[in-house]
Amino acid sequence: MDSVSQTMVVISGLLLVGAFGEFIFARTRIPDVVWLVGAGILAGPVFELVSPQLLTPAIPFFGAIALTVILAGGAFRLRLSEVAAAAPRGILLGLTGFVFSMIAMYAFFWLMTALGFVRPAPPLVWVMIAAIVGGSSSVIIMPTMAMGQVPGGIARTLEVESASTDPLCVVVAMVLIDLLVTGSEDLARPFFALGRELGLGVMMGVTAAALLVSGIPAMRDKPHGYPVFLAAMLALYALTQVLNGNGAVAVLTSSLLLGNAASIVPRLIPGAHGQVFTASETTAIMQDQMTFLIKSFFFFLIGLVFPMDFRLIVLAALGVLFLVVLRIPAVLLSTRGMDLGRKEFWFLVTAIPRGLAAGVLATIPLHRGIPGMENLAPGIYALIVFSVIFFAIGFGIVGRLRD
Repeated sequence: MDSVSQTMVVISGLLLVGAFGEFIFARTRIPDVVWLVGAGILAGPVFELVSPQLLTPAIPFFGAIALTVILAGGAFRLRLSEVAAAAPRGILLGLTGFVFSMIAMYAFFWLMTALGFVRPAPPLVWVMIAAIVGGSSSVIIMPTMAMGQVPGGIARTLEVESASTDPLCVVVAMVLIDLLVTGSEDLARPFFALGRELGLGVMMGVTAAALLVSGIPAMRDKPHGYPVFLAAMLALYALTQVLNGNGAVAVLTSSLLLGNAASIVPRLIPGAHGQVFTASETTAIMQDQMTFLIKSFFFFLIGLVFPMDFRLIVLAALGVLFLVVLRIPAVLLSTRGMDLGRKEFWFLVTAIPRGLAAGVLATIPLHRGIPGMENLAPGIYALIVFSVIFFAIGFGIVGRLRD
């Protein structure tokens, strides 16, 4: 079978597996990405039916598109009125969870290096890897919260956390990668760069939303409304990156404002009718389908390139254990003063799945020429798999607990 035909068969199969996973998810609360990763592992490392070389060349291009689609779709669906109460806690959990995840990974690499299981590396490399896997995956958290019968307040908190940590991981990791590539020893530089990228990203997002909001009523009921929106977000991402800002933050800001235009515009323009700025059902359906396609491809690919190196597998499993242990103090600190039940607390603790952002970022250090990164992407992929498995099992167990 030629490579084109084989690729077509692979795409057909992974779409069917994705649809089957969502069907099972609705009935068992086991996230559909588990089945996609499992199918990739069986098709790749186990039975060697599919060569990773068929799909891996698309990763650099697919990564930017995937990040844009996921961030735009997730932010567009968030309603400021619904998340207002959860936003402070969600953002606090996102920040504390990110910090404690970085501490966990730094401690993990320090210990593994001391024991001789990991080659010594500059501490900044450890910090970079910690930033790559520092946040939970919105592409896993958001669908699970929507379908998993999680208490409303906890679900909104986790949605806000995952939506905030996706761009946080991207921004911090990219700044650290740039620092390693340039070899700068100025410790203040990452913080200035982070502030500049965040500020420019927010400014570009606000500007884009202001320019695009007037077109919502005209495109609302048109069949091409979502493609136009997606085209605008892709262009915004690219333009912001060219201007040395953070494209992910720009897309997140613009999508959040456009998604909430129905409540924002009447406050800014008295007499404006908010309902004409609401998204149509067609837009929501197309967003879901695009997210489904991105998710199916990405998690199947992760399974396809899952490492068979026993050392990497064990290290990835141990890394997830460190993340889980340090997740507990992060949850305790961010929920102080809240009257959480046992079930709610453990829902927050088990919500550690890593995903799209971590997988995409893991490929960048090697492409940027940072030495010693040959095993980084496979190791991160293995860590993503174990974190998703832990989340799936933990989510199912916690769901059966009594309050």
